[in-house]
Amino acid sequence: MDRIIFVNWEKVSLVIPEKQDIDIMYKWINNINILKYLWPIRHQTRESEERYLDEKLQKADKFFLIMINETKEIIWWVWFNDYSDFSRIWTIWISLYDETKMWKWYGTESMKLFLKYAFEYIWVHKVKLQVFKNNQRAISSYKKSWFKEVWVFREDVYIMWKYEDSIAMELLKSDYLNPSI
Repeated sequence: MDRIIFVNWEKVSLVIPEKQDIDIMYKWINNINILKYLWPIRHQTRESEERYLDEKLQKADKFFLIMINETKEIIWWVWFNDYSDFSRIWTIWISLYDETKMWKWYGTESMKLFLKYAFEYIWVHKVKLQVFKNNQRAISSYKKSWFKEVWVFREDVYIMWKYEDSIAMELLKSDYLNPSI
């Protein structure tokens, strides 16, 4: 079955999630090498992951998977976790689950694709996110996608037997449209 491509980019596309995605999502969410960058860290049962996907499918306009165009592999998900339709400020969660795709530029391209959707298609004013300070790969990708660090939450989460800082980052539509400023 062909995927429904919502927004297309050079190497990746935003696609609509489907029920069959539960198999890959269940595998990803129980990988400790991925979980150490997410919160809260906890393993998921297949049933809990199915409930999670069902919940997200009810909000299909705010939850997407990211697919590599060439291979049709699903490697990420991204969703608007918190949003204000009035102020047009949206907080996102984005996760790369396929370890073999890390450090291969898919993250930055995926984020730019998502930002294109947010700023050019639905006219969001600002996109915000939060990332663990120890996740340098993600921070580097976000900075390449024009995000700015705005705040550090010290010892914000207990993960892998120690407290980690988290960083709040944001991108205004005006900075997206004029990234050289």
